[in-house]
Amino acid sequence: MTLGLPPKSSPSVRIGAHPRWTDWTRVMVWFVVAGGLVGWFPVTAASQAPPRTSALLSDSLARAPQGTRIRVRVLNATTSKGLAKRVTFALRDYGYDVVDFDSDRRGPRTSTLIVSHTAHADWAQRLRRALGTGAIESRPDSLHYVDFTVLVGSDWKPPTQSFRP
Repeated sequence: MTLGLPPKSSPSVRIGAHPRWTDWTRVMVWFVVAGGLVGWFPVTAASQAPPRTSALLSDSLARAPQGTRIRVRVLNATTSKGLAKRVTFALRDYGYDVVDFDSDRRGPRTSTLIVSHTAHADWAQRLRRALGTGAIESRPDSLHYVDFTVLVGSDWKPPTQSFRP
């Protein structure tokens, strides 16, 4: 007895043949290949860092002297969070050894102050050039834990390049 339904047709399977590529599969393969090719070529816009607001990294007068360890402590004296860490990364790019960074609890400052604990006025000028701002004040320290303390004020402008995570 038949119910009027057509008989089930079995799909024809060819033995040894590759399955047909659908349009969706072709599009996905194209995106994977295109993405791989993009990875091979350098992105020139991203590889060229814009100039910094302070001295350029190639400025030899802003860098720490070759073979000299200049220890710096950075204190954020503003209400902006994370500024001491940003200054730390900027100074390390110039070769300074930032051994500590923290917030200054004495209240906000509008201008950056570089406190020299050693008799190296030329180092203080280099540090000032690297920061792009700051007044220099001498306060000798007999402990010599750090050579300089930087109290970052709101006048310091962070580099225009992207920040490291």
